Amino acid sequence: MFFSGFAHLCLILTALRIFKAIGPSIFGDINVGTIWVRTMRKLKLVSAVAAAAMLMMGVGTANAERIETRTYLINGLASAVPFIGYGFANLKNKIPGSKLYSYLSPVEGAGVIQPQILADIRKAHRRNPDIEINLIGISFGANLITRMAANLQRDGIEISYMGLLDGLPLAPVTSNVRRVDNFICTTPGCLRDRVKLARGNDLTIHNFFSYRTSHIALGDNKQIHQRIMHQITTTPMNIGEPTLDLAYTASTQ
Repeated sequence: MFFSGFAHLCLILTALRIFKAIGPSIFGDINVGTIWVRTMRKLKLVSAVAAAAMLMMGVGTANAERIETRTYLINGLASAVPFIGYGFANLKNKIPGSKLYSYLSPVEGAGVIQPQILADIRKAHRRNPDIEINLIGISFGANLITRMAANLQRDGIEISYMGLLDGLPLAPVTSNVRRVDNFICTTPGCLRDRVKLARGNDLTIHNFFSYRTSHIALGDNKQIHQRIMHQITTTPMNIGEPTLDLAYTASTQ
């Protein structure tokens, strides 16, 4: 569009130069000089406005690129054991700057990890109220982040994206969460809990995914990793109804 407009401007200028050169011989006493000057003034004004618009677009794009994000990955029970928590360890390596929390017991998860993350989020939000917060949890970690979101709602803090991987029990998702992806597995040993939106929440964009894999392997699923990375690097746009609930089914090899 910009180059098309520029081409049109060049054509107009060329036509005006021709008119200035041959106009007097054709139109006689018409003050070609006056027409030229007035037209050029208008074109300069239009060019200045166009340049300013392009500059504003550039500034807007630069500001969008500078949006601060903070991503928290909360592993499940016994995830401090490498052969259990490896999936989220691999996910962390794919998300620069993300923070991974692994632990052994539910007491450590709820009593140490959860307060630590909440304090870090509140501190970051006080410093920058526009910060984008992403919470991704698996198993007991998914349980924890649904409760963290409800806690943060009381502080007026929004969650840009929430990823829930086969957690149980999941608290209803509050309206301060913009988007939530609910991933479950379907083989024996999977928890299969379907997250629900809190009463009155018609704002959160809610998606459901089902995979034929094991509970631990779900955390290292490449399709899920790709989905999460896409969600935390794009702007949330709900172009359907606020309560749109899309269901997806996939399988792993």
